[in-house]
Amino acid sequence: MCFVLTLILLFAAFSFFTKGLIIQALMSGALALIALFFFIRKLIKNAPCIFGKDRDCTKR
Repeated sequence: MCFVLTLILLFAAFSFFTKGLIIQALMSGALALIALFFFIRKLIKNAPCIFGKDRDCTKR
């Protein structure tokens, strides 16, 4: 979900930037960076479950 939100916000930031709305592009880009931060944090935390190193992923 965070990845989809990040892509949508990045697209919105690009769209705002091409129309000359710099403030809205900066706000959308900042929100995209925050969503990307949470996505990467979750990916690192759940990496053993995602890549098969940990077998019991429901114990946490």
